[in-house]
Amino acid sequence: MNLFSHLKKQFSHFSIRGKIVTVLWITLLWTVIGMLRFFEGYTSVITTECLEQTIALREGILASLLAIIPAGILIGSSLVFLWERWLRKMILPKAIFFILLFYTFVFFSIYPIEYFIQVTYNQNLLINNNITETILHRVFKISVIPTYLFWLAVTILTIFLLLIRDTFGPIHFINFLKGKYLRPKREERIFMFMDLKASTTIAEKLGEEQYFNFLNDTFSIATPGILLTKGEIYQYVGDEIVISWSTKKGLQNANCIKCYLEMVTLLRAKSEYFEKKYAIQPQFKAGLHYGNVIAGEMGIVKREIVYSGDVLNTASRIQSLCNEMGTNILLSKNLMERMDLHFLKQKTKSVGDITLRGKKEKVGLVALVM
Repeated sequence: MNLFSHLKKQFSHFSIRGKIVTVLWITLLWTVIGMLRFFEGYTSVITTECLEQTIALREGILASLLAIIPAGILIGSSLVFLWERWLRKMILPKAIFFILLFYTFVFFSIYPIEYFIQVTYNQNLLINNNITETILHRVFKISVIPTYLFWLAVTILTIFLLLIRDTFGPIHFINFLKGKYLRPKREERIFMFMDLKASTTIAEKLGEEQYFNFLNDTFSIATPGILLTKGEIYQYVGDEIVISWSTKKGLQNANCIKCYLEMVTLLRAKSEYFEKKYAIQPQFKAGLHYGNVIAGEMGIVKREIVYSGDVLNTASRIQSLCNEMGTNILLSKNLMERMDLHFLKQKTKSVGDITLRGKKEKVGLVALVM
């Protein structure tokens, strides 16, 4: 099995596992919401002394769980595996129509389960002692509309949360929810600045729209390499992408260097696609450095997690020297010295101590021999 096949298989498992975890979280969240709503309704019935119109607490909980959990799994799976991807390609009115249609089908398929359990355990709820007739009578009553609208709102909220998560990235989204960076924190991190080679020439050749598609294809195809090596996409800046790791994750198995190598492998594996569509092959040059940064939320109208520190400037300037040094990847000697190189097949060579623009002290640089 070649490296790309192995990487593709590995990412497939990684991607599916991540999607399954997301579905489980959605199901858990829906279950909690459903239980809170059930207890609110049950308490309301008890306080109005309408005991003959309700059922035992145990049966009520069972009925709710047997309706909510399948609905959470079914709708969560459709959102994560299908709708999340389709939403990006559909125009909004069309997407809303199909989601509403699918949700309505699921709701009226699963909602009767809850009431079936209720009438099974409580004969007082039967109409003419006919369970089927009772269920149909309940499901198609106008009183079901509030329940329908409530879970529709929950579904729409879930979709928006998934879209927000994709916008910020899974790790940053979780950090936002946890409030990890409400106050600035000092962290030691590794940064890799990757810049598309000959970007100006490519842009002139392709034109604005085709160049945008070219970049989108390039980043989409290369992204699995970032995820597999536990990297976080910090920023897209035109034709440049900035990737970050906590020092521990970046050094583990030489992930920060493997990230570049695996991204290159993925792009080379699609060389025929790029040749046929654009007649151009994407190539990146990269610069890596590590150090302390201040991380915190910044902005009023648009908030995001921002890293501030000299390490970013240094990594960017290291990347800018790749052409001059005749290599596609350079990293600081300090970073290389902390790395366990037996995880890499490639050799390294020192290119000397260089005075970077804007810095007084020289920085030792190391190139990876490709």
